[in-house]
Amino acid sequence: VRHHSCFAPSGTNVNFVQVIDGQTLKIRTFERGVEGETLACGTGAVASAILAGCKGLVKSPTTVKIASGETLKIHFDNNDYNGSFGTVFLEGPAITTFEGTINDS
Repeated sequence: VRHHSCFAPSGTNVNFVQVIDGQTLKIRTFERGVEGETLACGTGAVASAILAGCKGLVKSPTTVKIASGETLKIHFDNNDYNGSFGTVFLEGPAITTFEGTINDS
C-alpha cells in the first residue's frame, strides 16, 4: 500500500486499525520515510479515531492503543448534521526517546 500508484510519487503512511469496542481502537502504523512500523503516530491515531467515528464504530472520547504499549485518548465533536467534526484533542504521554548532539567538524 505504501508504494501504490495512487499515492505516487511520495507514497503514504498506512494505519491498520482494529475496533476493540465502541470506545477503543488498536492501531499499527507504517510510516513512509521511516520505511517501517513506528511505535506511535499521533496523526494516524487521530485520523483513525475520526474515521471510525464517521462510520459509527466508536464514540468520543476514543482510546487508541498504539504499538509502544501506551494509550492515547482522542476527543472529538461530531456534528452529525453534515458529517464534519468540530474541535479535536489528542491526549497522551510525551516521552523523550533519543537525544543527540551535532559537532561543527
